[in-house]
Formats: sequence, structure tokens, C-alpha cells
Amino acid sequence: MVSGISRRAVLGAMAVGGAAVVSGCASTSVESNPGLSVDNPANGGQGTKAWYIRGAKRAPSSLIESYSPMSSALPGEPITVHTSTSADEWNLEVFRIGDYEGLGGVRIAQLGPFPGEKQSGPKQVSDTRTMVANWPVSTEVDTTGWAPGFYLLHAIAKDKRTEIPVVIRSAESKDAVAMIASATTWQAYNQWGGRSLYGNMTGNIAERSYAVSFDRPYDRRGRGLLYAFEIPIMRVAEEAGVPLAYMTNVDITLNPNILDGATAAVSTGHDEYWTVQYRDALDRLRDKGGNLAFFGANTCYWRVRVPDSGDDAGKLVTCYKSASLDPVKDSRATTARWRDAPHANPENAIIGQLYDAFPATGALTIRDPDFFLFADTDATEGAKYEGLIGPETDRFYDNKATPRPIQIPALSEVNSGGDKTWSTITYYTTDSGAGVFATGTMAWVRGLPRPAMPKGIPPRSTAFAKQVTLNVLREMAKGPLGASHPATDDGKDMELPTTNTTGSA
Repeated sequence: MVSGISRRAVLGAMAVGGAAVVSGCASTSVESNPGLSVDNPANGGQGTKAWYIRGAKRAPSSLIESYSPMSSALPGEPITVHTSTSADEWNLEVFRIGDYEGLGGVRIAQLGPFPGEKQSGPKQVSDTRTMVANWPVSTEVDTTGWAPGFYLLHAIAKDKRTEIPVVIRSAESKDAVAMIASATTWQAYNQWGGRSLYGNMTGNIAERSYAVSFDRPYDRRGRGLLYAFEIPIMRVAEEAGVPLAYMTNVDITLNPNILDGATAAVSTGHDEYWTVQYRDALDRLRDKGGNLAFFGANTCYWRVRVPDSGDDAGKLVTCYKSASLDPVKDSRATTARWRDAPHANPENAIIGQLYDAFPATGALTIRDPDFFLFADTDATEGAKYEGLIGPETDRFYDNKATPRPIQIPALSEVNSGGDKTWSTITYYTTDSGAGVFATGTMAWVRGLPRPAMPKGIPPRSTAFAKQVTLNVLREMAKGPLGASHPATDDGKDMELPTTNTTGSA
């Protein structure tokens, strides 16, 4: 476990030392960024906004595409990069995401040039309609000395860029807040090659993939999740100044013990696709007193399988979205909704809420301004924070799967396609001492500071969401929240319908 401050100091020292090296290309050169310095150990280097690819800098797919089949690596493990480009040569730049004086990232290395080569188009493999690139390795990047965190690798040709997300994962999370990247969801929506878990390029659901692979670049839909629901909270987490550990939900699937001893685990803004191993690990952490935070909605909705051995270990996400279609029958791992048979285990049993509405719009509305995690905000009873509700929402349902005691400090009216429903913030505590916080809205992370703020989220809403996020991280880092802040069971006072009719998402 490495604290947020010491991690940044290590990062600055690593960057100046030029530890990032590559192999696989005789013409490769390695250059450290001279702008990085150990003189500012609290920040770990000179911040930059260059990690964010604006429209004029984005490379068309005809110029360059690049990927790594690895969603994560331990420090020191090489990251394989596979690139197709029509240019004669291409380069790599590596950025680590964090606070960095509010700029959001730091440049770790500039690598290349590498000889360019155009690769073949996408291939469909197996009857699961899985699309892959199956390109050869273009280069390997040595991560020796890299600090755990969320990274973007930019593949660059003719001054145009495309990104590869990679988590440098922590070896353990003891005494730390575990930040969990939602890698399975990135791939579920990724339509590179013409198919995703949602359909083909024309939107035909019947032609969807039943399994999606990390062996391909990200398209607009896949990479869009990074900027909307992952990167903003990673930036704020580093600003909190608490011990952090980094990993993906695939890492937890392959090694559920990685969460042992964590003070808390954080699910980001769109963590929709869960393996049984991932859910079991979070349940086990909570039941041992570890806190949980869910900063999104539509979380833990689909059960998926990720192989833990063989060539596809950690690189294939299977989800038939139908117990009848899935060849794996009557199993906890059958890929239906978590709330459905076989072995139904609805998401509110761990989150405290059920997925409820899409599309959803509304203002987050305060019910209890004295709720301890609203400290240092301008919250008053009935206060509204525009833009923080939607585009998908969860809500409290008073049913037998919902944990008790549970507290509802925010109750927000939602417009869903002309129908009225509600979104809730919930907080429950357990006999183990754990506290579990859930925002009930996907727009929460979208509302955190980011280079291009979505329309309809004013600065007041951003300030509220950021302060509450910092409060959650700092309080959860202290230990079991239930001991110091037991939930008040005010759910019984809610006069809301008890039927949930949400369809597939």
C-alpha cells in the first residue's frame, strides 16, 4: 500500500529517472519529459492537460489505431501495445491521471519513434460473434518504477492521437481505499469491429456479441466511458490525500484476495457488468467491516464471466444477457441480470438501491442537510443541485433484499420519458461496522471537475458533488463507518411505490 502523497513523490522521481523503456523495435528511443521534477513531491511533477484529447488532436481510425489487451499491469510488468497506422512512424506518450494542481494529469514519458505498419481489419471469432484485432505486438513498454494509478497511453501519428487506458495496479490494498476501474463495462459498450454487447453498427440487438474481447482498440462509445465515469473520480480521489490502491474489476475477478484488508472500496460512475468473483469479494470486504461507495447507477446489473486461465484469461467478457441463451445453465455465473433467476441476487442487497430509470433527468434534492457526508457544503433542506440526476438512476425500494438500517439523505424527483419516479442517495450500515454509500445517479461522476463539463451541470452542482466525494473518501479511509456513524433507519418514512419495472440496459 502506498499513500497518495508518497505515490506522487515516487512518480516524480521515476519520471526524471527515465524508467520507462520499450522493446520490440530497433529504432526505439526513450526520452524523459524535462518538465517533470522532484522539486514538488506533493504533486509529483508538472501538471498538464495534454492527457485529454480534444477534437482537433483526435486521430481518425484511418490514420492510427492502437490497443493493449491488458487492462492492468503491476509496476515492472511490460505492457504490450498493438498498433495499426498508415503513417511511416508513430510515437507514444504516457500520462498518469491525478490531481496535479487541478490539471488532471502528468506526462510520464515520450517514447518512439516506431516504424508504422497498417494491419488487417477486425475478425469475428467463434459463435459468440466476438470481434478481435489480433494484431502483432508493435512494442512493449517497461513500467518499472511506475506508481499505481490510472494511465493513458497516447499513440501518435502526424500529430494526431488516440488513447489506450491502462491501470497500474497495486499489489495489495491493505489499509487503503481501493479505486476500482470498471474495465468490463468499457468493453461491453466498445463497438470496435462492428459489434458490442448491445448490437451491431446498425443497432440490431439480435446481432450483438455474446462475448467481447480486450484484443481490440476502443471506439468512441468505449473510450467515452473513461472520460465520463472513470477519470473524474480518479482525479478527485488523489486530491483527498488518503491512502489509495488501484485495480480493475477484472483484477478482482482474477485475484479476489486483492481487497483483503482494504478500509474501503470505490465503484465508479458506470460499473454495470459484474462477475460472481467481483461481487463475492465486495460482499466479503463489507462483511469484515470494509466500507463501500457506489458513485454511479445501473451498477451490478448484468452478471458476466471472465476466464481466469488460458489464452483469454482476463481478456474476454461473456454476457448472453439471457439465461435461456447462455449454454451455462442453472449456475451463479449464468449471464442474466443479477436480480433474475437462476440464483437471483438483486443489486440492492449490496448497493442499497435498485436500478430504476432511463432516460432520467432531474435535480438532486436534499432531504437531510445534517447528513454527516454533506459536511462543508451549502446543503439545506430542499436544496436542489441541477444536472446531477441522470441519465440513469437507482432508487431505494422497501423490500426484503434491501439492507437495514438504511438512511435516505437525498430524495430527487425524476422525469423518465414523461413518467415520474425518484432517485435516492442511500447510506446503510452493517453489524460488521461497514458503511455503504450510494449516489443513485450516474451523473454524479459526470458532474465532477473535467476538461469539458457537460451542459446543464452548473458550478454549484460540481462543487457539491466534489465536496461530498472528498468527504466520503476521507471518512471511509478512517475505518468502519458504522461504528462512528450508524445509519438512521428512515426508509420506513418513504411513501414511494414498491414496484420496479426497469427493463434491460
